[in-house]
Amino acid sequence: MELDKFFFNNSKNILGIVNVTPDSFSGDGVYKNENKLNKLLDFAERNNINNLDIGCASSKPGYENVEVKEELKRLNYFLTNMKGNFSLSIDTSDPIVARLALENNFKILNDINGFRDEELISTALEYECNIIIVHRHPKSKHLHEKMNYRNSSKEVLEHLEENVSQLIDKGINKQKIFIDPGLGFGKFAKDSVDLLINIKDLVNEIPVVVGYSRKKFIENLEMNNKEIFEHCINSGVAFVRLHLTI
Repeated sequence: MELDKFFFNNSKNILGIVNVTPDSFSGDGVYKNENKLNKLLDFAERNNINNLDIGCASSKPGYENVEVKEELKRLNYFLTNMKGNFSLSIDTSDPIVARLALENNFKILNDINGFRDEELISTALEYECNIIIVHRHPKSKHLHEKMNYRNSSKEVLEHLEENVSQLIDKGINKQKIFIDPGLGFGKFAKDSVDLLINIKDLVNEIPVVVGYSRKKFIENLEMNNKEIFEHCINSGVAFVRLHLTI
């Protein structure tokens, strides 16, 4: 199977998701499945998808924290079995895992917890890598705690701008920062829908990454996957995180 023409023509804006886990919520985990990993990488290469986001710990609702040694084992599995020439992002909140990835030429550090960990920030500074700040409500106790918003676009943007300002103060280069509204993380479906429909409100100086792929809230949208992707591209989104069809 190949990408629809619009996806193919905008493949530079796709951040392909690679779940190196046995328990991905979407059932696409490639851990200890070399054949499945090879098919995914071949698909990405054929369709000019150069940017891949590698995750070695599940963040699905009800997930259990993975021990660092297990997350490292999964990342090492990917490093050992990877083929092709891709620009890689590591999806982790752990500084030890981040360091291993960055030592192996990963270019982006993607943290779903919004860079609350000082050691993770220090690691990003040391390697001078790009970072993706994923929105998490500052008062949430855990990733999937549902928080109330009066105006989700306005409040999420304010939170992200504050995160950006704090990280710049700590030495992160503004030119290396991306922001992600964290669709589906700690948000009611209506708020994720509102954020996605109004994603253009977040697009300004800091490039925006959006991840809606295979999340339950998109059932509430009157758009199919191609239309959602087109909407994001036409709104000026830099990267759309997508599961790769294989």
